[in-house]
Amino acid sequence: MISGLGLSTSHMFGPATARQRPRFRFLATAFLASIASGAVVSPAQAADQPHLTTVTTVRKNADGHPAKMLQFGVYRTEADAWVAWKAVVRRQPDMVADLVPRVSLQKPEIPDSGFVLRAAPLPDLDPNFVCRRIVGGGGSCLVVDIAEQPTAATPATTPEDNDHNGVVTYSPDQSREMQEIERQAARLSRIAAIVPGNEARVDIGALKASRWNLCSLTFDDGPHPTVTPRILDILRVEGVRATFFPIGNVAIRHPRIIQRIVQEGHEVGNHSLTHPNMRTLTTEAQRAQIAETNRILAESGADPVLFRPPAGRWNSDTLAAVDQEKMSPALWNVDTRDWFTRDAGKIMAQLEATGTIGSVVLMHTTYNATAEALPRAIGLLRTRGCRFVTLSEWITSLNSLATPRIAQR
Repeated sequence: MISGLGLSTSHMFGPATARQRPRFRFLATAFLASIASGAVVSPAQAADQPHLTTVTTVRKNADGHPAKMLQFGVYRTEADAWVAWKAVVRRQPDMVADLVPRVSLQKPEIPDSGFVLRAAPLPDLDPNFVCRRIVGGGGSCLVVDIAEQPTAATPATTPEDNDHNGVVTYSPDQSREMQEIERQAARLSRIAAIVPGNEARVDIGALKASRWNLCSLTFDDGPHPTVTPRILDILRVEGVRATFFPIGNVAIRHPRIIQRIVQEGHEVGNHSLTHPNMRTLTTEAQRAQIAETNRILAESGADPVLFRPPAGRWNSDTLAAVDQEKMSPALWNVDTRDWFTRDAGKIMAQLEATGTIGSVVLMHTTYNATAEALPRAIGLLRTRGCRFVTLSEWITSLNSLATPRIAQR
């Protein structure tokens, strides 16, 4: 037992059965690169281009004028455009951290007109400021007007959204904050990035010496009556155990899915009762959200020890409420942004740019695109050396390597 954390080493490689209180952070790798200016290039050329071309920031004006975007170039195929974006991310991560990429036909009415790579900034960012920042980093940038361009906070709707299936549409503020979590993960220690409030640190040398290679797949929201079983089928075939964070008032309608998650060796966490902004609630109200969800999940055989605040929003009251329930908060360090793109190819492009050993991957159990991308996501992370464990196991393992003086407080 690690004192002060409530984690038994017996839980390191098996399903959690007791209240655990892990605490970790991860160095998320981000990448960027400059791309050739608007020229049509092959995937190999796109990956090697030393300079950016055009950059656009998408922002809808309050008076209804066309939104502004950053545009990077035009490519023969959609795949070429995504290869180019990965090159940008690989070489200049800080320059494009506030951008949401998108690829579309240059001329929708002409199928062979080529694909244009653009990027939408998070809400309230000045496109000209972003453009100047990219130019200052060695790239080139053009701010362009895009009529009727959807904003970064408006994902496409699909039939998945029907019947109250636990599908959450994230607001512009949530979008911005979720991406900030991923950026902070690159600056914080591995433990603190994943478990807010944890000050334990893990030396990179200790990780290398132990050949530490763990990754964790985590799925928020739902459970969805059709998509979640599909995800479970894939995990079973791939032999991967994951961590699910269901919403209480959705889980109560699907107890058999929760039972299956438990029976197949996955971990069940707590994602609140109604998916609120926890910061707007009192400590007592936050604890009620957590406690009632624990009660619902316990009826299906689950015993959550981790709480993931909706959209990653937490404050000191959240930490107090979680501690009162003898649990630990848990975030992520790699966001696939499936909640925004709902596109398997874009999910993979995001993961290819950021996924590596140590990843705690944020996905959602409510989108068909996530299920479609999942086998490829698992394959990619395996080729990069990942061994998959539940999030509690990931945290416990890192805690065992943390600075003893701090980890054992």
